[in-house]
Amino acid sequence: MRLFPIGRITILALICCVAPWAFAQPAEMGIRPNGAGAFPLSFTHASAWFGHSANEREKILIVLFFFQGSPGWLSQKTDFKWRVNGSPASIDMVVGKVPVRAKYWPETDEVEIEGSKYKRSSSNVFLVTGIDGAKPTVMPLGIHDLTFKGDDIPPVILLKRDADVWGAVTGHSPSDHPTRQKSGVPEEIVAWDKEGLRLLLTEKAEEERKGCELFRRAALKGYAPSQYRLGYCYQSGQGEEQSFSVANEWYEKAALQGFVDAQYKLGHSYRTGRGVQIDLPAALRWYKKAADAGDSDALQNVGWMYATGQGVKAEPQEAYGSFLQAAQRGNVGAQLEVARRLKDGDGVGKDLILSYSWLLVLQTQQASFQPDDWAQVQAMLTAVGGQIDSGARHESQEPSHKWMTVIAANEMDAYSKQ
Repeated sequence: MRLFPIGRITILALICCVAPWAFAQPAEMGIRPNGAGAFPLSFTHASAWFGHSANEREKILIVLFFFQGSPGWLSQKTDFKWRVNGSPASIDMVVGKVPVRAKYWPETDEVEIEGSKYKRSSSNVFLVTGIDGAKPTVMPLGIHDLTFKGDDIPPVILLKRDADVWGAVTGHSPSDHPTRQKSGVPEEIVAWDKEGLRLLLTEKAEEERKGCELFRRAALKGYAPSQYRLGYCYQSGQGEEQSFSVANEWYEKAALQGFVDAQYKLGHSYRTGRGVQIDLPAALRWYKKAADAGDSDALQNVGWMYATGQGVKAEPQEAYGSFLQAAQRGNVGAQLEVARRLKDGDGVGKDLILSYSWLLVLQTQQASFQPDDWAQVQAMLTAVGGQIDSGARHESQEPSHKWMTVIAANEMDAYSKQ
């Protein structure tokens, strides 16, 4: 369901237990935790938290930590241990050889992270930089809303909705966050779209119909996100009678306004003949528009169309360039194709060290692969590794860290737009 962009995410641990009680506590006391969780965000960033309550509708956190380290620091085996029924409550996580420790005292409402103690009344979100270095630096980020929907991944949603936290964690200006951009769209129209999306995601037929009708109201006012989502209603048959041709009509309205996911959908329709006659040049044009905005799937598809001569003369160099951009956006299929092309000299000069560097990037993501897919990566690792000596394998680590840094930066930027 491509209702909104989703980046590459691999779960290490996501835990939040529910306590069946609640009671008044003295004002000077904090909140008794009942669970803890952790989530990796990129090759360089991870997160952890103490939870206060969680159910199907809502989860509330006590404190949330972001951790930043060198590329790939959290790709090793993780031992996540937590304890909440004592004082202090504790998270004792070890990633490879990197210890990550946090404590919380409900009696005093104090937080300790990496040996530094803080009053939670002053900050409930923290950024720890250099987590895998000799002296990590703790940065309190102030007080923020830590209430989330029941199925939310807290750090992801906080980065999406809170410009100040996103700016601090990524190093960007908070003014660059979408929430700080003035759209000029009436609040009522945005509210229709938001409520429509909530209803559509209930997956209840009557609610879906109501949701699609709200999309229609906003779409008729020219609101591109709702035009796109109304197209999805027709494509999927959720809330509307399925019609690929009508779906494409709404996708085109949104695509002409620059809505990237709609441009991608149109590209796919023209490439596969979904609701229209197959038109490969048109498919390539729409994929390119989405690719120009950095959509990794569109970039990969542009690569394949140039590689196989679909709608355009086959051009291996153009194909490699698109695959490389998709790889830098975190697309694992493109990363494998870049490694193969560097190994074979297909559209680019043969370079076994760079090929191996991309395979090292893939190696850090092994947990996200199905066994059969991983076997393909492992076979190429063995083949390329067997053609270079130990010095060259060591040399390949530097460019692999460079790629991971680029990918991580792109992924952290994308969290604000999800």
